Amino acid sequence: MSAPTIRLGHLRVDAVRLDWALAALFTVLAEVEIWVTGPIDHAGVLAVVCPLATLAVAVRRRYPEAVGIGTGLLADAVAGTIGPPNLLSYGLAWMCCMYAFAVWARPRWFWLGIAGIAGGGLATALVPGADVVGTVQFVVVSTVVILLVHRLVGERERRAEMAERERDLARREAVVEERARIARELHDVIAHHVSMIVLQAGAERRALEQSGAASEVLETIERTGRGALTETRRLLGMLRAGDEEPLAPQPTLSDVPFLIGQVREAGLPVELAVDGERRELPAGIELSAYRIVQEALTNALKHAGDAHARVSIRYLPRAIEIEVADDVAGEVDARRAAGHGLVGMRERVALYGGRFTASRAPEGGFVVRVTLPVA
Repeated sequence: MSAPTIRLGHLRVDAVRLDWALAALFTVLAEVEIWVTGPIDHAGVLAVVCPLATLAVAVRRRYPEAVGIGTGLLADAVAGTIGPPNLLSYGLAWMCCMYAFAVWARPRWFWLGIAGIAGGGLATALVPGADVVGTVQFVVVSTVVILLVHRLVGERERRAEMAERERDLARREAVVEERARIARELHDVIAHHVSMIVLQAGAERRALEQSGAASEVLETIERTGRGALTETRRLLGMLRAGDEEPLAPQPTLSDVPFLIGQVREAGLPVELAVDGERRELPAGIELSAYRIVQEALTNALKHAGDAHARVSIRYLPRAIEIEVADDVAGEVDARRAAGHGLVGMRERVALYGGRFTASRAPEGGFVVRVTLPVA
């Protein structure tokens, strides 16, 4: 189908409304030509037949095959019975319908229709008293013109339509990718902070078991936090099935020491080792690296119990390596592999063509290793 608007100089006109206006204009002009401008043979018949062609202009964009084939065969029938009508409005309407047929008709219907219209036009040359030479010339010339329009303009229209479909597909894919990015960001931020709240509340509750009031308050905090985590995971699961970057500055690897301080306060001892010279990296790499460390430590907080963790960041000439390891017992590895945490880290790494592994270490514990190219 054609575009919904047409540019006329500096104006943009709705194409469908323009077709309806042309159909009304051609219909009125046809009746004026038949009844007002002078005597015309078979005026009564033409007064009924012509509006069939002129009014068809109104729906030529929606039904190009039916309009083109119908108008073409109607013209053949009129030419073969009462002769070609010498009406300007009828001729203009016929050309509008044939243009729509040539440009917007589906290939199979176009070739069947053009063969039928051309065959019907040539058949009128066999009618007694017909102008054989003139009829054949008109059929040949009009058929060649329709074929040229189909080849030149139709191909351009189809390419434009295909390009528009590709743009729509690209927009839909961008929306899906953006929703996945938002889901990762929400998961990393919310899960990290709520997990620390839950763990701190649980630790304080156990430490203050002798104090009933404080214990009850902390137990409520812990229960509410766990419920919030459950609901957040459910909502994020829905969001992942399908806007703008936040205005606040995004965290970078320079914020990792502060992050580790938060995790230590939550009860997980963490060591940090940085090898190589710290340098500025692309913003996306910085954010992804920080989120990977954050998610790996959040997993350790949720599953490691009394374990310890170690974060290693190594700056290489053309890459950055990150390793987050803990000494958690092996029976929780299956639970750790569930959910969106590892999936989100893997997606972040894949986005930049890096390498990602997450597995149990031979000496015990769980290790996440990431390599992000920065060249």
